[in-house]
Amino acid sequence: MTFSGKRIVLLAILFVTLLTTNLWAQNPRRFHYMGTSIFAMPTGFTRSTMSYINDSGHSAVLISQSLMNNFLEVSMLRHMNDAESGKSVMNFKLKLIEEDLIIPSIVWGVSDVNTQLGSKIFYFAASKSIEAFGVHLHAGFYKDPITTDKKTFFGFEKMVFPLVTVGAERNDEIDTFGIKLSPYPGLSIEIAQRDRKEELYNLNYIRSF
Repeated sequence: MTFSGKRIVLLAILFVTLLTTNLWAQNPRRFHYMGTSIFAMPTGFTRSTMSYINDSGHSAVLISQSLMNNFLEVSMLRHMNDAESGKSVMNFKLKLIEEDLIIPSIVWGVSDVNTQLGSKIFYFAASKSIEAFGVHLHAGFYKDPITTDKKTFFGFEKMVFPLVTVGAERNDEIDTFGIKLSPYPGLSIEIAQRDRKEELYNLNYIRSF
């Protein structure tokens, strides 16, 4: 191969690398909605919900079903528009430890089991309720399937009025702050802002069967 040919090959590799990196950077939703969550990141709880999600114009439907006495949660995230339109991502949560007076609820989960958006994402999450103060604490970590870096997330929810809850979460140095309204039993409306620029609206219906 001539020197010019090698330069062309190197430039092509560099171009593909930059393009792939850019596409990955433009799709932070890859790490969102791995199952029932605070706003986007998973919690250590399992439950059955139906959610409509809209973050900065991207919309999706998340259906979660708890099974085996809340031991397992199976969920499907269906993308409605953008580049992921029509793709259905399957997630699983397995409860390892049940919450009690001191110990938090701990789950091990897998997101994108059917590899619709890329490689599987494995994570651990823990949640603890402090009912006396109306507070729920959440924390966990997941492994980035591309860089293999371990990324942590944590957050909290605090009831300030009977029908109003404030919450926040932090994931990979990005903060999300918001409020949850419960106008009807089992129904919640979430309004939040991620990274001080991305609007997030969730409509959740908690199913009890």
